[in-house]
Amino acid sequence: MPARVLLLIRWIALLVLILAILLIIVRLKLPMPERRSTGLIESLRRLWARLRERREDARAKQADLRALQGKRVLLVDPEDKSARVMQWKLEDLGCSVIKAKTGMQGLKLAARNAPDVVIVDALLPDIQASEFYRALELPDIPVVFVGTLASQYDELRRLGSKVACVSKPYDPEEVAALAGYMLPRES
Repeated sequence: MPARVLLLIRWIALLVLILAILLIIVRLKLPMPERRSTGLIESLRRLWARLRERREDARAKQADLRALQGKRVLLVDPEDKSARVMQWKLEDLGCSVIKAKTGMQGLKLAARNAPDVVIVDALLPDIQASEFYRALELPDIPVVFVGTLASQYDELRRLGSKVACVSKPYDPEEVAALAGYMLPRES
């Protein structure tokens, strides 16, 4: 009988040890937040506030995308695939897209067609991005540089308030929303 009790105690001790190890693993995988929760109601309030914020962000993004409808967009990108994807997105939004593969072609098309927005790859084969912007001679037109390197970012942002920069990889919808956001709103 005492041998059976001793065996039962060993099994219980082993079970407790395994349970303790599992709790340690769970604690490591799911660390507790630094500040303690004030309760269920406060957690639900924070969750509701985050959901409202996301809904407002989605509405603002949709308004920015709608602002592009019917606009002429000059798209300057030497890469066929990325240009095609961006063109499809812009055409889905109802934009008229004018495409160029080089910076010089883009400047000629901009002078001829007077676009409402310019979306240009920051790494053009024939001209630097800042030189492209200065040669554009359209100061009130929003310009979005995509594929911006970290070394270019500050220089391009200093060009003016109508300049935005997006690094790769980028979402074409986000680029379009940014371009729409930069357009002047019609009252």
